[in-house]
Amino acid sequence: METIEGGNGNESLYAKREIILNNLYGVDIDDGAVEICKLRLWLSMVADLEDEPRAVEPLPNLDFNVRQGNSLIGFTGVQEIAREEGDASLANFGGGFGDSVQELYDDVIQYVERHKNTDSAKDATEARKIADSKIREHSRSLNEKILSQFHDAGIEDITLDEVGDYHPFHWVIEFTTVYRDGGFDIIVGNPPWDVLTPNRDDYFTKYDETFRTRMPESKDKMVEQLLEDAEIAKGWEEYQSEMERRSTYFNESGQYHLQDPEVAGTSVGNENDLSMLFFERVFDIVRKDGYVAQILPGVILNGAAGKDLRVHLLNNSDVREIIGFENRGIFEQIHFQYRFGVVTFKNSGTTDTVSGIFDQTNTNILLSLDESSVSIPKSVLIEYSPEARIFPNIESQQEMNVLDKLLDYPSISERLENDWFTSLYAELHRSGDSDRLVEDKSKGDYPICQGKNIFQFEYDSTHHDDLADVALWSVDEERNPAKSAKARVRGKNFRSRDAGISLKKSIYERFSDDPEFSHISTRSQKGFVNDVIEEYDRPALSEEDVLLDSTEYRIVLREIARATDERTLIAGVIPKGAVAVHTLHTVRPYKVNPRKEQLGEQPMHTAYERVFSDRELFVALGLLNSIPFDYLMRTKVDSHIVKYKFEESQLPRLTAGDDWFEYISTRAARLNCYGEAFTELRDRLGDIEPATDKDERRELRAEIDAAAFHAYGLTRRDVQFILNDFHRVSNPRIMTAEYFDLVFETYDILASEAPKR
Repeated sequence: METIEGGNGNESLYAKREIILNNLYGVDIDDGAVEICKLRLWLSMVADLEDEPRAVEPLPNLDFNVRQGNSLIGFTGVQEIAREEGDASLANFGGGFGDSVQELYDDVIQYVERHKNTDSAKDATEARKIADSKIREHSRSLNEKILSQFHDAGIEDITLDEVGDYHPFHWVIEFTTVYRDGGFDIIVGNPPWDVLTPNRDDYFTKYDETFRTRMPESKDKMVEQLLEDAEIAKGWEEYQSEMERRSTYFNESGQYHLQDPEVAGTSVGNENDLSMLFFERVFDIVRKDGYVAQILPGVILNGAAGKDLRVHLLNNSDVREIIGFENRGIFEQIHFQYRFGVVTFKNSGTTDTVSGIFDQTNTNILLSLDESSVSIPKSVLIEYSPEARIFPNIESQQEMNVLDKLLDYPSISERLENDWFTSLYAELHRSGDSDRLVEDKSKGDYPICQGKNIFQFEYDSTHHDDLADVALWSVDEERNPAKSAKARVRGKNFRSRDAGISLKKSIYERFSDDPEFSHISTRSQKGFVNDVIEEYDRPALSEEDVLLDSTEYRIVLREIARATDERTLIAGVIPKGAVAVHTLHTVRPYKVNPRKEQLGEQPMHTAYERVFSDRELFVALGLLNSIPFDYLMRTKVDSHIVKYKFEESQLPRLTAGDDWFEYISTRAARLNCYGEAFTELRDRLGDIEPATDKDERRELRAEIDAAAFHAYGLTRRDVQFILNDFHRVSNPRIMTAEYFDLVFETYDILASEAPKR
């Protein structure tokens, strides 16, 4: 560092000049934005000239600090350049990539340095022109590799000149002096929050300044009117094609690897969310041990599409802070409920604990983060959402402590030896299967249940008048198979590709590698299964081999659910014989587990094993309907019970002999097993006495809620926090202030008397 002389004003200007010239770098695809940025940097120094106008050095040249280009297309390091065949020599440079850059692009570096350091305007201009010329020369060579990437992505109709029109930004050339010195130490950014898709607001505003403010119907009419102009119509078509081409490049070129995560066995693309692409690029341009601070839209913190980015962030960097915001006027241009966050991390190591807080509504939290933030272990960030790795919106240390305990159990769908588990599915769809439904009870043989027919521990309106009566019915399979809902369900299950449902697939997966059947040459699933079964002297599998779930009592969940409802998770057990439409998620009562001795049976119904014993069915029901599980679910639910969000959530997997198993199971059975439809199950359970009195049912529910708190291992302080934090509605059916008091009192009683069984 040079010696600083002069007064405080001069020292301040000198320091600012050195920081701007040697520490600040920026990129923007808009050339106008680049010039404005440079102007503002100059003006920030001009403002300091007032005190000592004659004691300062000339303003610095910033042409190589703030550059124009496309940050998302281009090479970020020498290692990338060396990957292509024919460039192997580039990989032989020793040391860090600084030496490689020095040797590869010394012709650029010397003129950039000359441009920065000269006091002569003429010399600076000459050096800039030469450096820019060298950069263009090297960039064109690298653009040929970008062209190959477009071709690899399946985009053949593109030329080298068209690639140049994208303004690829080759960081390693544009910022040679930075890469020579080891790379960027700090990255600060607010990436675009847009999606790379044809946006008619962006295009047609060029021809109608009021287009963005028009109502949808008015926009439709204006688009129709504007497209009558052949030139505008051609431009709109080219614009859409251009968006599609860019999207294809980002999706298929292999340059981005964290944009297409798998959640619950399904690929979840991000529709080319620019913020996600920029965030992945950050990992490529910050040096090892460098620091990053980013303002990011909420989808990166809690959207399924951001899963791989979050996992990479936690596993490959040391995350320091995560602060989540709900807009509430912070940014006037976006919706007041829009969520976004600030993330800071060091680009090395791995994350153990994060200092974080969520759902903040103003930026004052940034001034007191050390005092207000919560210490969040990585385990909570990981286990809260094992499938999608969504980050929980934690607002306090107590909430974090409670959540940590709730997450200390396996996901409810995880298969643990012989324990019960849940697997959700939609049996019928009201619209797609409407030909199998009738509204006239006299024409039906069995009920079709909907969400409005179910409440917690209730399958009809016996105990609540506001619960709708069954309004849909269907006919017996033998009487009219073409109109039978059960026949439709049977066909769906027979054709399923899920081994947990499909008997054919389950047989194939179980026995295709069995040495006893190694002589069977047909390796296709259908051929193999048919050949195996033929050896047991029975015909090929048919729909008759399917054992319908409706042959057993089973748990159903209401699909419509909101975090602001009296209860978010609403579950009940429906009678045998009933079928359900999609507004009820059904928990499968059977798993397919074929054994060799069953392969000759016809129908092969014994290959279906019950997932729940009778008492396990009701301990599961009691826990699902409990306040602690509801508290966990309402942190994830917006308006619907999403299958993977439910199945990844944690629940104590109580079985016979466990504390609280009999206590919860018996009470849940007494609440749900009322009426003639449950006569058989009451007998199977040992002549359970159904609870029909309103006050008794209320007490049983409170006892289940209190016992569930104990089953989760929650302390009295935890229980008080959840009950106080639990959402209250103005006209509750059950969850009154008095009910919450009863649950708390019962928790204390159970803690002292401990009737665990």
